[in-house]
Amino acid sequence: MKKFVFIILILITVAGGSYGFLKWKNNSDQSSQKQILTAVAERKNIVFSIDAAGEILPAEQVSVRPEINGRIATLNVDIGDKVKAGDLLFTLDDQDLQTEKSSMLTEIEGAKLRLDRAERNYKRSLQLYENNLISQEVFEDSKTEYELAKNALDRAEKALKIVEDKLTKTRIVAPFDCTVLTRAVSVGQAVSGSGGYNSGTEVLTIANLKEMIINAHINQADITRLKVGQEVNIEVEAVQGLKLKGIIERIAP
Repeated sequence: MKKFVFIILILITVAGGSYGFLKWKNNSDQSSQKQILTAVAERKNIVFSIDAAGEILPAEQVSVRPEINGRIATLNVDIGDKVKAGDLLFTLDDQDLQTEKSSMLTEIEGAKLRLDRAERNYKRSLQLYENNLISQEVFEDSKTEYELAKNALDRAEKALKIVEDKLTKTRIVAPFDCTVLTRAVSVGQAVSGSGGYNSGTEVLTIANLKEMIINAHINQADITRLKVGQEVNIEVEAVQGLKLKGIIERIAP
């Protein structure tokens, strides 16, 4: 039985092969009568493109906050205003600081007079002490008075510098050419400074809109095809037909 099956399979195979050969020969004869199409082989570069969506942001954007506590005295700009570097953005009420400055100046004048008197007394006591005309205790007292007067003037002058430094911080100017994006406060509102552990009250948000960046998320498999400095094409969905050129500035992991 096994031998019969084997033979039948072989015959069927041979018969099928014979039929296939005849079929191919007939088709070949017919194909030889048809027109043969040819093409010239060319070498071309395969161009890979990577599409990625991203968010357009200003390259330079700053949250403007005062450095000291105070109350908004003037707001010189509003949303959408374009300002130049150095232009005044807003001011804080400086009345209390001006009063403190006047008081410190008066104190310094008094400290100078006391120091001048103490210095003259010390020099006279030194002469008398060197000539054994006064005791060491009297001399030491005059010396101590002189040192105290000198230290008092030094403290007063340092306090004045602190007040003057605060006064310069009541006028906040634009750090660069910019456009005002947001305004979070109004005139008369109390604000906190950004010194110490306090982040301070945000008064304005400003940005340089002349230079923009795009943060795009790229598939990890495509990262090897990109490099810093590479030129890219940019299309803005919100503005139909707008096409721009850009440069890859940084590739972050």
